[in-house]
Amino acid sequence: MKKKIILSLVLLVTFNFYSQDPKATNSNKENKYSVSIHYIGNLRNNNFVSDNYNGIAGIDAKYNLYSNADLSIQAGLGLDYFKAREIGYQLDLKNSLMINPNIGIVLEVNKVFKPFFNLGYSFFTSKYNIQQSYINSFDPSDPAFITNLNTVKYNYDSVSINPGFRLFMDKSLYFQTDYKYLPVKTNFNLHLFTVGIGIQF
Repeated sequence: MKKKIILSLVLLVTFNFYSQDPKATNSNKENKYSVSIHYIGNLRNNNFVSDNYNGIAGIDAKYNLYSNADLSIQAGLGLDYFKAREIGYQLDLKNSLMINPNIGIVLEVNKVFKPFFNLGYSFFTSKYNIQQSYINSFDPSDPAFITNLNTVKYNYDSVSINPGFRLFMDKSLYFQTDYKYLPVKTNFNLHLFTVGIGIQF
């Protein structure tokens, strides 16, 4: 997990480094960054992830690589936290963090309404412990009553397709909502939606 976050941050720093223009004026350097926090929900559609996790909250960070009067190109990193639902006594499902480096385009329709489209890659690992008992006695305090704990991990990594829009309340503060589609594998798709607020600086 740490390696994925570090790799995503390195990509963002690389984008930042190569997009710097030493001849840029102070006015061109304004509003290069944006950060938003949001609620994330997942649509239940009969697969392991959607049936066993609840979306809780997330954060998105963006860096403006290029902009003109019509559009902006941004590189970003999203982190979304999912809480595991209880499955049963023998299956202990752990909470998970989705990591989503991405790049996207923002249309400068007007000062208030700005739709966007991001394309990225999401890293999502499902981890759970399976408790197995080898019972040679009916007494749990007896040493013959043995419990074995096995850890299982599955990766549900996928390309992410992410349209949405921002509504600016002033020059810096905005409301954002978006939809994220993850075609994990055949007949295994994740549908996520977010609602939140952000600041541009």
